Amino acid sequence: MKSKKHQILIVGVMVIILSCITLWDVANGQEKKYPSKPIDVIIHFAAGGPTDVWTRIVANDLSNELGASLSIQYKPGAGGVIGASYVAAQKPDGYTLLSGSFSSLVSAPFLEKESAPYDVLKDFAPIAACVVAPNVLLSHTSSNLTSLETVVKLAKEKPGQLTCASAGVGTTAHLVIEVFKMYGVNLTHVPAKGGGPAATTLLGKHVDLASIMYNAAVPHIKSGAFRILAATDKMAQEPGIPTLKEKGFPECEGLGSFQGFLGPPNLPKPIQDRLANAIRKVSQMPSVKKGLEDAGFTVVYLGPDELKKMMANDYRNIEKIVKAAGVGKYSK
Repeated sequence: MKSKKHQILIVGVMVIILSCITLWDVANGQEKKYPSKPIDVIIHFAAGGPTDVWTRIVANDLSNELGASLSIQYKPGAGGVIGASYVAAQKPDGYTLLSGSFSSLVSAPFLEKESAPYDVLKDFAPIAACVVAPNVLLSHTSSNLTSLETVVKLAKEKPGQLTCASAGVGTTAHLVIEVFKMYGVNLTHVPAKGGGPAATTLLGKHVDLASIMYNAAVPHIKSGAFRILAATDKMAQEPGIPTLKEKGFPECEGLGSFQGFLGPPNLPKPIQDRLANAIRKVSQMPSVKKGLEDAGFTVVYLGPDELKKMMANDYRNIEKIVKAAGVGKYSK
């Protein structure tokens, strides 16, 4: 009798163990199935811009790595706020991602007088940064502005005499100029409607300097028309160019355009890690890396934790710059 009860107990325990194993296998199977359908990738700027360019360079290999197609969609407007807000409101299942510029995402709430519909530090799940598009300070090679030191000296001696074009009011390229002013280097800002028009303004010698993204300046650098005086970030293509932080302007460190992927808040960690690992692998592929560098980007991978920390630092830094400049929500 005792033996029979013992056998029944053993059978019962085995049933429980087998049930647990089955449930574990099902749970793992569900994780391994992600992604099981196309992923919507939202770009919060218009087609053809820098964010679109790098996203399309990585998209095919990232799709292959994940085993699912990527559907690229554009939701531009309000400095990137419209597309970002859309992603922040989506279901956190890994099937809607934001491919964007973190600097623009962070700065937009400060540059608009109306409150942003999202909290950049709470309403997104950081996944990975994979590239940076540095902003560069340029002069025409025909000018006598041959170094940043020359620019600083002249701008302090004759405040406002030197003119500097940027990609537009509120862009990170514009904020570089505002950082200079924080240190008594007063340049007269000449806003243009994008990096291309700003480059054209300098090419025609209508301004003394330009602050724009490196990828917008590449053709004119290669032609010998522009010289780079300094950059917000180290560049794979121009390793000898000093950073503005190295030259005494530390606030410029966060003004290169770091770009990558974010998800809606509360994205499950297994999905977050799956995406981050795939992005890391793809961004280091020689063919992808070359494509990104040829397009004017520098590959810099940051995982979820590093990206979260960087965005928090950029948030504090950009608020400080915008407040000092008296623009956006701090304008009088």
